[in-house]
Amino acid sequence: KNYLKTGFKKMIGTLREVTARRKDGTTFPCRLGLSETKESGMFCGFIHDLTDEKAAEAEILAKKRLAEKIIDAAFDSLFVINERGIIEMVNATSTTVFGWTTEEFIGQNISMIMPSDHAENHNSYLERYMKTRFKKMIGKEREVEARRKDGSTFPCMLGISEVENGGSTQYVGFIRDVTMQKSLLLAQAEREASDSLLYNILPEHIANRLKEDPSHIADLYSNTTILFADIVGFTDRTSMMSPHDVVVMLNDVFSRFDYLVDIYELNKVKTIGDCYMVTSIPSDELEHDGCARVCRFALDMFKAVRAFNNTGPRHGQINFRIGIATGQVVAGVVGTKRFLFDMWGDAVNVAARMEQSGLAGQIQVSKEVVEKAGSEFTFELRGTLNIKGKGPMEVFILKSAQEPAARHSEIDRRKSSSSRALR
Repeated sequence: KNYLKTGFKKMIGTLREVTARRKDGTTFPCRLGLSETKESGMFCGFIHDLTDEKAAEAEILAKKRLAEKIIDAAFDSLFVINERGIIEMVNATSTTVFGWTTEEFIGQNISMIMPSDHAENHNSYLERYMKTRFKKMIGKEREVEARRKDGSTFPCMLGISEVENGGSTQYVGFIRDVTMQKSLLLAQAEREASDSLLYNILPEHIANRLKEDPSHIADLYSNTTILFADIVGFTDRTSMMSPHDVVVMLNDVFSRFDYLVDIYELNKVKTIGDCYMVTSIPSDELEHDGCARVCRFALDMFKAVRAFNNTGPRHGQINFRIGIATGQVVAGVVGTKRFLFDMWGDAVNVAARMEQSGLAGQIQVSKEVVEKAGSEFTFELRGTLNIKGKGPMEVFILKSAQEPAARHSEIDRRKSSSSRALR
């Protein structure tokens, strides 16, 4: 009636969405279009049922909302920017990690989350990429510094992907805070450094026990072979040397011995001045050939000394006395600040006396060493000596050893590979 009176077309020639009713009383969404046919004086209505379209739209909207929830639930921060670096979308994690609200993010340049020295270069990088399409960062992940709203920075892993969206290009950045991971890696590196130091000063099985139980470690070992080596005339020699030269000389010689300790899988106990103390590993698993290992080590020590002397040392050539004994010892870790795996017992005292009463350039051993070392070694009876604290004892000189048997093949291989270092 209004149209016929006024001619004002509120609905004629337009489309709009309305609700229609069926005969059974149910309703459905539809699109209604009205046209006027002047010749006939009639109005034509075109009605398109939108039920399926609405259902499809609802499904799309539900999926979109689900995707948004998944994105917001992500542990990594997510940023979507356009070709000018303007932020168009962020997820909830971004606001939590960086401190800005979603409203503060949208419409701002992505450089707001970068330290100032990187922020200046970001726009120029985007411009270069748009011109050259050279992917310096696109499709890759790398560690960078990010900046929070309060100005603090943190390390993060940044991954950037390029997305085509309706003819325009967007860039999606995934940012993961790696502060905790780097702290854990640093802590792990510190633990490994601490373990490495511990394994350098203690036998492996003792170090493992100490890590598990830092209480006192003290054990009785029935068969351990002990070696003492001492530089002949050390006091007189060093009285004419500077402290620096003394340390350099000892470091050179003892480093050669240290290589041999590793080769023969022995236990370096300690050095006291010019005295070098080594034992077989105090463990039942290795004691079946511990004495033989120490004897071969002693013979190679003199080879190492000869190699040192062949270098033409500044303060002249040196010589050693070496003493070896075997028997029962008590071994344990001493101290709480600077650990020392030390040994005590009659066999230790005898080994020290073997060295002190020995001859320059010779390896003096007790009768027990001769009995335990095996037939592959040649010993020479020196005689009976009055040993302090023990009385008369038969002592022997270790002269040589046969070529390594099959069980020493690995030792021989390792010696060959280390010979350059020993020289």
